Amino acid sequence: MKTVLITLAILVIGIGGFFILSNVQDQREVAKETPGQNEAKEPPAQNEGQKEGGAVSKVDGESIYKTTCAGCHGDQYQGGVGPSLKGVGSRLSEKEIENIVQHGRGNMPSGLVSKEDAPGMAAWLKTLK
Repeated sequence: MKTVLITLAILVIGIGGFFILSNVQDQREVAKETPGQNEAKEPPAQNEGQKEGGAVSKVDGESIYKTTCAGCHGDQYQGGVGPSLKGVGSRLSEKEIENIVQHGRGNMPSGLVSKEDAPGMAAWLKTLK
C-alpha cells in the first residue's frame, strides 16, 4: 500500500513539474513571437508617456507586466510559478531589477523584456514597495 502511495505521489509531482516547465517554455515562445511593446504602437509625442531619460511610464510598465509577467508572478504581483513581486522595490535596486527582467533569474528565462524596455520596466517595478 505504501509503495502505491509513493508511486502515485511521484507521478503527481512529475506531472505537475511537467506543466510548470511547459508554462515557462510557452512564455519564452510567446515572448519571441510577440513584437516588443513599442514596435506595435506609434512612437509617443516627445515627453508623452515617458519619464525623464526616456524610461517607460507606469502605464507601459503595467502593460508589459500584464502581457509578459503576470502568468508567472500573478495578476496582483502575489506570485505563483514565479515569486511574489510585492515589495521588490524595497529588496532590490533598480539596476538589479533591470538585470533580472532582461536576463532572467532562477527559472525565469531571459529575453522576456527587451533591452529597450528593461530600464522602464525596472523603474516601474521599483515602485512596488
